[in-house]
Amino acid sequence: MMKMIFSRFDRIDFRTTLENVSVLESAEQLRENENGEAIIVLAATVENLQAVKNHAHQVYIPSNLITTNNQNLDSSVYFDLENYPFYQKAKEIISKEDKRKGVFRFRRTVKHVEDVSLLAGDLYVLSALLGEPQDVHVKRTDQTVTPAYIIIMLYFGSGTMAHIEYTVTDQERIEFEWSGINTIIEFDSDEMRPVRPGSKTALPLTYSVDSILATAYKVDQALIDRMNHLGLLVDGGATK
Repeated sequence: MMKMIFSRFDRIDFRTTLENVSVLESAEQLRENENGEAIIVLAATVENLQAVKNHAHQVYIPSNLITTNNQNLDSSVYFDLENYPFYQKAKEIISKEDKRKGVFRFRRTVKHVEDVSLLAGDLYVLSALLGEPQDVHVKRTDQTVTPAYIIIMLYFGSGTMAHIEYTVTDQERIEFEWSGINTIIEFDSDEMRPVRPGSKTALPLTYSVDSILATAYKVDQALIDRMNHLGLLVDGGATK
Protein backbone atom coordinates (compact mmCIF):
# COMPACT_ATOMS: atom_id res chain seq x y z
CA MET A 1 0.00 0.00 0.00
CA MET A 2 1.29 3.43 -0.93
CA LYS A 3 2.08 5.78 1.97
CA MET A 4 1.07 9.40 1.48
CA ILE A 5 2.36 12.10 3.82
CA PHE A 6 0.68 15.50 3.77
CA SER A 7 3.03 18.25 4.90
CA ARG A 8 4.40 21.69 4.27
CA PHE A 9 7.47 21.10 2.14
CA ASP A 10 9.53 23.56 4.18
CA ARG A 11 8.86 21.41 7.26
CA ILE A 12 10.54 18.31 5.81
CA ASP A 13 14.30 17.86 6.14
CA PHE A 14 15.00 15.69 3.13
CA ARG A 15 18.73 15.57 3.93
CA THR A 16 18.15 13.57 7.10
CA THR A 17 15.33 11.47 5.62
CA LEU A 18 16.46 7.91 4.95
CA GLU A 19 13.24 6.76 3.28
CA ASN A 20 12.98 7.03 -0.50
CA VAL A 21 10.28 9.61 -1.18
CA SER A 22 8.65 11.40 -4.10
CA VAL A 23 7.40 14.98 -3.71
CA LEU A 24 4.18 16.05 -5.44
CA GLU A 25 2.47 19.44 -5.46
CA SER A 26 -0.94 18.05 -6.41
CA ALA A 27 -2.89 14.83 -5.99
CA GLU A 28 -3.47 14.90 -9.77
CA GLN A 29 0.18 13.86 -10.21
CA LEU A 30 -0.45 10.56 -8.42
CA ARG A 31 -1.30 8.77 -11.68
CA GLU A 32 2.33 9.14 -12.68
CA ASN A 33 3.56 7.71 -9.38
CA GLU A 34 1.50 4.56 -8.84
CA ASN A 35 4.51 2.47 -7.86
CA GLY A 36 3.40 0.15 -5.08
CA GLU A 37 5.27 0.76 -1.83
CA ALA A 38 6.43 4.29 -2.65
CA ILE A 39 6.24 7.07 -0.06
CA ILE A 40 4.68 10.23 -1.46
CA VAL A 41 4.95 13.67 0.15
CA LEU A 42 2.03 15.89 -0.86
CA ALA A 43 1.33 19.54 -0.11
CA ALA A 44 -0.84 19.69 3.02
CA THR A 45 -4.02 21.18 1.58
CA VAL A 46 -7.65 20.27 2.15
CA GLU A 47 -8.06 19.95 -1.63
CA ASN A 48 -5.31 17.33 -1.89
CA LEU A 49 -6.68 15.41 1.08
CA GLN A 50 -10.18 15.33 -0.35
CA ALA A 51 -8.84 14.25 -3.73
CA VAL A 52 -7.43 10.99 -2.30
CA LYS A 53 -10.06 10.14 0.32
CA ASN A 54 -11.49 7.27 -1.75
CA HIS A 55 -8.07 5.84 -2.66
CA ALA A 56 -6.65 2.75 -0.95
CA HIS A 57 -3.59 4.51 0.44
CA GLN A 58 -2.17 4.87 3.93
CA VAL A 59 -2.37 8.57 4.70
CA TYR A 60 -0.42 10.63 7.26
CA ILE A 61 -1.90 14.05 8.04
CA PRO A 62 -0.66 16.93 10.22
CA SER A 63 -2.70 17.64 13.34
CA ASN A 64 -4.06 20.92 11.96
CA LEU A 65 -5.99 18.90 9.34
CA ILE A 66 -7.51 16.48 11.84
CA THR A 67 -10.89 18.23 11.67
CA THR A 68 -11.11 17.48 7.95
CA ASN A 69 -13.58 14.70 7.09
CA ASN A 70 -11.27 11.72 6.69
CA GLN A 71 -13.58 8.88 7.63
CA ASN A 72 -12.81 7.01 4.39
CA LEU A 73 -9.06 7.26 4.79
CA ASP A 74 -6.68 4.74 6.28
CA SER A 75 -5.18 7.70 8.13
CA SER A 76 -2.71 8.48 10.87
CA VAL A 77 -2.02 11.89 12.40
CA TYR A 78 1.33 13.39 13.38
CA PHE A 79 2.19 16.42 15.52
CA ASP A 80 4.94 18.74 14.39
CA LEU A 81 6.18 19.51 17.92
CA GLU A 82 6.66 15.82 18.65
CA ASN A 83 8.77 15.39 15.51
CA TYR A 84 11.28 18.17 16.07
CA PRO A 85 14.67 16.68 17.08
CA PHE A 86 15.11 19.26 19.87
CA TYR A 87 11.77 18.26 21.45
CA GLN A 88 12.58 14.57 21.16
CA LYS A 89 15.82 15.20 23.06
CA ALA A 90 14.06 17.25 25.74
CA LYS A 91 11.37 14.57 26.09
CA GLU A 92 14.05 11.94 26.56
CA ILE A 93 15.70 13.92 29.36
CA ILE A 94 12.45 14.84 31.16
CA SER A 95 11.09 11.30 30.89
CA LYS A 96 14.13 9.95 32.76
CA GLU A 97 13.26 11.95 35.88
CA ASP A 98 11.62 9.83 38.59
CA LYS A 99 9.19 12.59 39.45
CA ARG A 100 8.44 15.10 36.71
CA LYS A 101 8.01 18.02 39.07
CA GLY A 102 8.80 21.38 37.55
CA VAL A 103 7.67 24.21 35.31
CA PHE A 104 7.51 23.94 31.51
CA ARG A 105 7.52 27.31 29.72
CA PHE A 106 6.68 27.11 26.05
CA ARG A 107 6.53 29.98 23.54
CA ARG A 108 5.60 29.58 19.87
CA THR A 109 5.19 32.29 17.24
CA VAL A 110 3.72 31.68 13.77
CA LYS A 111 2.96 33.79 10.74
CA HIS A 112 -0.66 32.92 9.99
CA VAL A 113 -3.85 33.11 12.01
CA GLU A 114 -5.02 29.70 10.77
CA ASP A 115 -2.00 28.11 12.46
CA VAL A 116 -3.68 28.70 15.84
CA SER A 117 -4.97 25.13 15.44
CA LEU A 118 -1.40 23.95 15.97
CA LEU A 119 -1.70 24.83 19.66
CA ALA A 120 -4.26 22.09 20.24
CA GLY A 121 -1.68 19.69 18.85
CA ASP A 122 0.98 21.16 21.14
CA LEU A 123 -1.29 20.56 24.14
CA TYR A 124 -1.82 16.97 23.01
CA VAL A 125 1.93 16.37 22.87
CA LEU A 126 2.72 18.18 26.14
CA SER A 127 -0.02 16.40 28.09
CA ALA A 128 1.36 13.07 26.87
CA LEU A 129 4.67 14.06 28.48
CA LEU A 130 3.54 15.90 31.63
CA GLY A 131 0.19 14.24 32.36
CA GLU A 132 -3.47 15.16 32.20
CA PRO A 133 -3.96 18.83 33.15
CA GLN A 134 -6.15 19.27 36.23
CA ASP A 135 -6.61 23.02 35.94
CA VAL A 136 -6.50 25.17 32.77
CA HIS A 137 -6.73 28.96 32.41
CA VAL A 138 -6.77 30.66 29.00
CA LYS A 139 -6.36 34.34 28.16
CA ARG A 140 -6.47 35.68 24.63
CA THR A 141 -6.32 39.00 22.84
CA ASP A 142 -8.34 40.01 19.78
CA GLN A 143 -7.19 37.43 17.21
CA THR A 144 -7.89 39.79 14.30
CA VAL A 145 -5.21 42.21 15.52
CA THR A 146 -1.54 41.38 14.88
CA PRO A 147 0.32 40.46 16.98
CA ALA A 148 -2.32 38.26 18.59
CA TYR A 149 -1.70 36.32 21.78
CA ILE A 150 -3.03 33.27 23.57
CA ILE A 151 -1.68 32.47 27.04
CA ILE A 152 -2.48 29.19 28.74
CA MET A 153 -1.66 28.19 32.31
CA LEU A 154 -1.90 24.48 33.07
CA TYR A 155 -1.52 22.68 36.40
CA PHE A 156 -0.87 18.95 36.14
CA GLY A 157 -0.79 18.16 39.85
CA SER A 158 2.13 16.82 41.91
CA GLY A 159 4.05 20.07 41.52
CA THR A 160 4.07 20.28 37.71
CA MET A 161 2.93 23.37 35.79
CA ALA A 162 3.14 24.71 32.24
CA HIS A 163 2.98 28.28 30.94
CA ILE A 164 2.26 28.42 27.20
CA GLU A 165 2.36 31.53 25.04
CA TYR A 166 1.17 31.48 21.46
CA THR A 167 1.71 34.51 19.23
CA VAL A 168 0.65 35.29 15.66
CA THR A 169 3.22 37.67 14.19
CA ASP A 170 5.62 37.91 11.24
CA GLN A 171 7.96 35.04 12.09
CA GLU A 172 8.12 31.41 13.17
CA ARG A 173 9.95 30.56 16.36
CA ILE A 174 9.82 28.08 19.24
CA GLU A 175 11.29 28.63 22.68
CA PHE A 176 10.94 26.48 25.75
CA GLU A 177 12.40 25.99 29.21
CA TRP A 178 12.05 23.11 31.63
CA SER A 179 12.93 23.79 35.26
CA GLY A 180 12.86 20.45 37.06
CA ILE A 181 14.20 19.24 40.37
CA ASN A 182 17.59 18.23 38.98
CA THR A 183 17.39 19.41 35.38
CA ILE A 184 17.17 22.71 33.53
CA ILE A 185 16.66 22.68 29.74
CA GLU A 186 16.55 25.76 27.50
CA PHE A 187 15.94 25.98 23.75
CA ASP A 188 15.47 28.84 21.28
CA SER A 189 15.11 28.02 17.59
CA ASP A 190 16.48 31.45 16.62
CA GLU A 191 19.82 30.50 18.14
CA MET A 192 20.07 27.26 16.16
CA ARG A 193 19.93 28.46 12.55
CA PRO A 194 22.83 27.76 10.18
CA VAL A 195 25.41 30.53 10.02
CA ARG A 196 26.17 30.12 6.30
CA PRO A 197 23.93 29.31 3.33
CA GLY A 198 24.49 25.71 2.33
CA SER A 199 25.56 24.67 5.81
CA LYS A 200 24.90 21.00 6.59
CA THR A 201 23.42 21.94 9.97
CA ALA A 202 19.70 21.01 9.85
CA LEU A 203 17.22 23.79 10.42
CA PRO A 204 15.63 23.33 13.85
CA LEU A 205 12.03 23.73 12.64
CA THR A 206 12.21 20.79 10.26
CA TYR A 207 11.93 17.04 10.72
CA SER A 208 12.39 13.90 8.68
CA VAL A 209 9.86 11.69 6.91
CA ASP A 210 11.25 8.82 9.00
CA SER A 211 10.21 10.63 12.18
CA ILE A 212 6.66 11.18 10.90
CA LEU A 213 6.28 7.49 10.14
CA ALA A 214 7.64 6.55 13.58
CA THR A 215 5.52 8.92 15.71
CA ALA A 216 2.15 9.03 13.90
CA TYR A 217 -1.03 7.96 15.72
CA LYS A 218 -3.87 6.00 14.17
CA VAL A 219 -6.90 8.26 13.78
CA ASP A 220 -9.85 7.01 15.83
CA GLN A 221 -12.84 8.60 17.51
CA ALA A 222 -11.04 8.95 20.85
CA LEU A 223 -8.22 10.94 19.24
CA ILE A 224 -10.67 13.14 17.33
CA ASP A 225 -12.69 13.81 20.50
CA ARG A 226 -9.50 14.66 22.39
CA MET A 227 -8.35 17.09 19.72
CA ASN A 228 -11.78 18.72 19.55
CA HIS A 229 -11.75 19.20 23.32
CA LEU A 230 -8.27 20.74 23.29
CA GLY A 231 -9.30 23.00 20.41
CA LEU A 232 -12.25 24.25 22.47
CA LEU A 233 -9.92 24.88 25.41
CA VAL A 234 -7.66 27.01 23.24
CA ASP A 235 -10.66 28.87 21.85
CA GLY A 236 -12.13 29.49 25.28
CA GLY A 237 -15.18 27.32 24.63
CA ALA A 238 -14.48 24.56 27.15
CA THR A 239 -13.50 24.39 30.77
CA LYS A 240 -11.46 21.95 32.78
